[in-house]
Amino acid sequence: MLGLSLTKTRISLISIAVLLFLVACEGGEKYPIVPNDDLVATGNAIYQQNCASCHGDQSTPPPLPNAPRHTADGHTWHHQDRLLVEWILYGIPNGGTMPGFAGTLSEDDARAAIAYIKTFWPDEIIDRQIQGSADYEKQIGR
Repeated sequence: MLGLSLTKTRISLISIAVLLFLVACEGGEKYPIVPNDDLVATGNAIYQQNCASCHGDQSTPPPLPNAPRHTADGHTWHHQDRLLVEWILYGIPNGGTMPGFAGTLSEDDARAAIAYIKTFWPDEIIDRQIQGSADYEKQIGR
């Protein structure tokens, strides 16, 4: 069992390394968002100041009713990074109740918050979400 766990971890690390290499080769594209220590640290501060009061954190449920959890049992990881950034900056379309933060947060701030949110997920979900975001970027030609 331990051997299978180590194999999954190695595959996850290899997947992330390949994605980082591809992002670097493409001139430093902003998407998909691949968490690193600096981005996560910045994102933690941004999340605590702007997001946690409604969405909660890794160990706390959302204080605001109907605000989605950003943990693995939530739905956030089902969405592509570019869309998550747009929703943070401009609000949820089609009658969503989340306000936009474009006047308060920059695109880089939103990207950092998402990098921090990704720390709430296990490696296999991070890998799947990053791959989905990379596929989406290819589909839209970016």
